[in-house]
Amino acid sequence: MRIKKQFFSILLVLCMFIIALPENTFAKSIKLENTVSTSGKGNAIKVKSISYELDKNGNPELEVDFISHVTWKKTAHISSITDNKGASYDGYFTDMDSDDCEICIPNLKEGRTYKIVINGIKKLGTESYRNLTLKVKVPSINSTSDKVKVKKVSVDMDNDDYDKYMTEIDIEFASKVNWKKSAKVTSVVDDKGKSYKGYLTEKDSDDCEVYIKNIKYGKIYTIKISGIKTRKASSYETITVKVTVPKQTHNLQVKQVEYDEDFDYGTPEYEVSFEFNKNVIHKNNSYIIIKDSNGKKYSSKNSYVEWDEDECEVILSHKLNVGKTYTYEIVNVKAYGEKTFSTLKGSFIAK
Repeated sequence: MRIKKQFFSILLVLCMFIIALPENTFAKSIKLENTVSTSGKGNAIKVKSISYELDKNGNPELEVDFISHVTWKKTAHISSITDNKGASYDGYFTDMDSDDCEICIPNLKEGRTYKIVINGIKKLGTESYRNLTLKVKVPSINSTSDKVKVKKVSVDMDNDDYDKYMTEIDIEFASKVNWKKSAKVTSVVDDKGKSYKGYLTEKDSDDCEVYIKNIKYGKIYTIKISGIKTRKASSYETITVKVTVPKQTHNLQVKQVEYDEDFDYGTPEYEVSFEFNKNVIHKNNSYIIIKDSNGKKYSSKNSYVEWDEDECEVILSHKLNVGKTYTYEIVNVKAYGEKTFSTLKGSFIAK
């Protein structure tokens, strides 16, 4: 019985360990087409297979398995890495053993063929160290379904958070995503070809927000964001998003007016609340005047007004007659972001 309990305890710990492993531990590993050559004559180093995957940090890595055992020189290193387009890359060993080695190439691009030259290796039991040249073809692992898809792009011009970013681009993704620590907006270009600086102000698992410095309204922007991938994908990508930023309008309007009768510690209180279409800014001397059709005032410059983000309430001096029409003037107000204050005028039916 004790042996069974110990077995299940070990099994439970093992399951918890597997669950806790980082996502890239289970990244796809595929065998690569390859050719191998050894410098000099005789004593060729033979390779059993070369596979490609991402390490735990998301970096591209090649694992080279040798058929026969090898010996490494103390100064063994990767002398060069080039691809079929002529680009050069830096690479380094993450592991060197008698029957295999692991090579990390941080900036490797999928869909290319690579020539990798290793200096300071020899077949076990032979005299001189050689250069080993590997030619490998790395396919594009990500399928179309692994690519990041944008579900919705919208422009937030109301700035509900009252932060320093007046207008932000909200990008919503079709599936959950992961972000690289170095993720950023790599470029922003408008429809006239002018470039702007862009910043990721927020990154989440299903959306992000982009701020464009010195944004111009009424233009179309193309935004490129690097360091993002779907949770199924094995490598990060750069996505392109297009967005039309409408012309800026800040016309403040009253959406709804409500009249309410309340009792404050047994004393009747009458108030009218105004809901606006945008966040409202008021001055210290802003006020609301409400009149009936005969010109009688129910609120004045001295009436108490409580202001909120997109609404306000004014306390009346007298009760309104339900069903009757009243006029209002809301003095010295403007929408958030608008330049000048103005007076809103209108009418409502008390109900």
